[in-house]
Amino acid sequence: MGPSDPHPNWHLGMRGTQHRAVLWRVWKEGGTGFLYWGANCYEKALTPSTEIRFRRGLPPGDGVLYYPGEVFTPGSTVPVASVRLERLLSGMQDFEYLQLYSSIFGRLAGLALLEKTGMYYGPERYTHEHATVESMRSEVFRACRAPL
Repeated sequence: MGPSDPHPNWHLGMRGTQHRAVLWRVWKEGGTGFLYWGANCYEKALTPSTEIRFRRGLPPGDGVLYYPGEVFTPGSTVPVASVRLERLLSGMQDFEYLQLYSSIFGRLAGLALLEKTGMYYGPERYTHEHATVESMRSEVFRACRAPL
């Protein structure tokens, strides 16, 4: 249910970088994993003719990371990823970039990289620009690639 804006979270109306920044926070604070509380918590079971309704009392989208495929394509059994789930994957990849960099240059260097690129300072101060994240990823790639 919280925290809400400006803190990172996966609420429906938040920016993409706010979704990704959840994992940046986990990494910076030394977390070794992240357990999301619910991936498909709807108001009621969905069928192809049912309107998608989020659970009452929760921020819109909280607890819903994917949708049943049959709601969008009759007869489909393949779940449909939400944009939030896609951003969770991007955040996990960012986490792994930071892990790789830190495994070679040390945790303090990884923390310095977050600040040097302007990507993440804390839960109320982080970038909203995707170019900043790509800059961090490029820096890690350049620094960690094996010589030819």
